[in-house]
Amino acid sequence: MNALLKDFRRSPMQAVLFAIVIWAAVAFIFGPIWSVLKFAFAPDGTASFGALFELAESRRVRNAIWNTLIVTLLSIVTVNVIGMFQVAVLEYLKVPGRGFLRLAYSTPLIFVSVAAATGYGFVYGQTGALTRMIQAVYPALPNDWFSGTLAVVFAHSFLLTSFHFLFLRAAIRRVDYATVEAARSLGASNLRAFVQVVLPVLLPTIFATTLLVTYKSLGSFAIPSVLGGRRFDMVSELILTLNSLRRPDMAAMLSIGLGAAVILCIVAMQYIERRGSFIGGAKTPVPIERVRIGNPIMRVLVIGLAYLVAVIQLLPIVLVVLFSFAPAKSIGTEVIPSTLTLSNYVTVFSQDTAFIPLRNSVVMGLAAIAAGILISLFVVSMAQRVKGAVSNALDLTFMIPWILPAPFVAIGLILSYDEPNPLVLGTTLLGGFWILPIGYAIGAIPMMIRFLRAAFLSLDPSLNEAAQSLGAPSYYRFVRITLPIVLPVIVLVSGMTLNSLMSEYSMSAFLFNVNNKPLSIALFEGARSTNPEQAAINMVYIVLIMAFSLVTITLADKYGLGSGQEKR
Repeated sequence: MNALLKDFRRSPMQAVLFAIVIWAAVAFIFGPIWSVLKFAFAPDGTASFGALFELAESRRVRNAIWNTLIVTLLSIVTVNVIGMFQVAVLEYLKVPGRGFLRLAYSTPLIFVSVAAATGYGFVYGQTGALTRMIQAVYPALPNDWFSGTLAVVFAHSFLLTSFHFLFLRAAIRRVDYATVEAARSLGASNLRAFVQVVLPVLLPTIFATTLLVTYKSLGSFAIPSVLGGRRFDMVSELILTLNSLRRPDMAAMLSIGLGAAVILCIVAMQYIERRGSFIGGAKTPVPIERVRIGNPIMRVLVIGLAYLVAVIQLLPIVLVVLFSFAPAKSIGTEVIPSTLTLSNYVTVFSQDTAFIPLRNSVVMGLAAIAAGILISLFVVSMAQRVKGAVSNALDLTFMIPWILPAPFVAIGLILSYDEPNPLVLGTTLLGGFWILPIGYAIGAIPMMIRFLRAAFLSLDPSLNEAAQSLGAPSYYRFVRITLPIVLPVIVLVSGMTLNSLMSEYSMSAFLFNVNNKPLSIALFEGARSTNPEQAAINMVYIVLIMAFSLVTITLADKYGLGSGQEKR
């Protein structure tokens, strides 16, 4: 505390910034958490478990919890099977066309959230191209065959493999191939060598990716909302429904349950990391060599399956891109567009009704990034300058949103600011423009802090010490020395955050209104619309999101925020 007061005396501006950051933490983290707990356990000012009992008695709630559990369990199995198969094809087996397969298997990195859900609905939904093709052969196929648990698990299976693509590929490259050769020299087959030598090294990473899949599946929102159908609920959707039905007590209680499940996943992930996620590799391993499948029948089956998975992942993207250039009248009537045009893109950028959601997402994303970067910079720099309980507590405070699901945070903001609140000068944020950017910023700050902390730790302390010995004040040292060094990280983190916010759905579904409707909500509404004009605009939205994602990921990988894997 003495060091902190001394820092404030040297720079009064630091004291002002500290007060602003403390206000932000109280108003937008602790305040919403308190509101959720209050409405869940004491909606009328006295302790009550009425909301919990009502939830337990509701058949719809029980069905939603059951659906969430079933989808999560099935997704764990299917995502792991497909993800591990993809990694084996890319890194362990000799399969022709590896470059094409790598491109196909990497598509979940840019095809995410409501954009991906809309694309899958466009291909497999009631008027989807694949649905019409199947019905031409099998007319009895129902239009809504792709819905409910089947649709959600199918989409999860091919969209959540990004964790395997990023982390499991890196893990298998750390395997010492000398151990594999030793096993084979003792008579082990390729399959046995993989199971008994390679797999044990990969198990910690497999456990970690499994927990990430569990985390994502439990909080899945956009995919079940778009693909599940009107009679299919998962927990996140039901929280939104309960809030719209003016049952904030039940919505708060259910969000606490979801938050508890997510926290358990995070605790389990940290436990596995502490146990050692990187054990089993040699310090200087012999690079792993891909092996040829000896059995010709098995080789054909593996190659065929590898390309089938690639086609499934590429098909929605290819059709979305093609139909973004097609006349609206061809959507829902043609399997492949017969003519191409730029009219859909002209519509998006020239008509207010189509352009406003795109503009809103960019404006709100930039506002959230600006606020998040300023807070993150202050928190990280303070933790570096002033060691102690206060700086540590501040750092931990802004990491809290990382362990809370978006519905929990959103419900907290709604309950806190649906009426005039003295924490924001007596204004009502709900229904206004700024509540959604605030929600975006709260969710983005933990990632910003993680990357900026890594950047600050890499700074050479002698530079600051030399400037200080020459009499340079703290703000001057920050602007002239620290900021230029960490600026590339700030730019890349900002780009990655804007990329995720362009298709963010969970927070948006709770907090949007007529004043700030974002791109993700426009996509969701278009996915449920039967208007081909709206479907055509949706195709353009998805292409723009994917293009921005591709540019962002490419820059992040080039400048050091990617996986850091060696290029092969």
